[in-house]
Amino acid sequence: MKVRRIDANGDWTFGQGLANYIIKAPMVRQNVVTRIKSFKFDWFLDVDAEIDWFNIIGSRNNEKTILSELERVVLATTGVRTIDRLRINGITKRDASIELIFTTIYDVSFTENIGIAI
Repeated sequence: MKVRRIDANGDWTFGQGLANYIIKAPMVRQNVVTRIKSFKFDWFLDVDAEIDWFNIIGSRNNEKTILSELERVVLATTGVRTIDRLRINGITKRDASIELIFTTIYDVSFTENIGIAI
């Protein structure tokens, strides 16, 4: 399987043929980050996919809910073997900062610091 590479702004890359696609561990990393940043109801073919960030971030005492949703989404991503660390570094009413370390089926570990803002 391969996916189109995205740039630092989250946009698809074009103009370099097959060099614009990634496979194996980098593909898994990109898919994990993309799925975490995706909001529930964004994709009309599967409105229940991803995370309901609008309702979760705005509510009180939501850390357990966020961790549960993150774990569900990350482990459901094709190519993820284990979550080695999952921690929320900060939550406000409008954003969250997430630290994630996971291992792929290719025996490659990634450390991601992901910011979510609504």
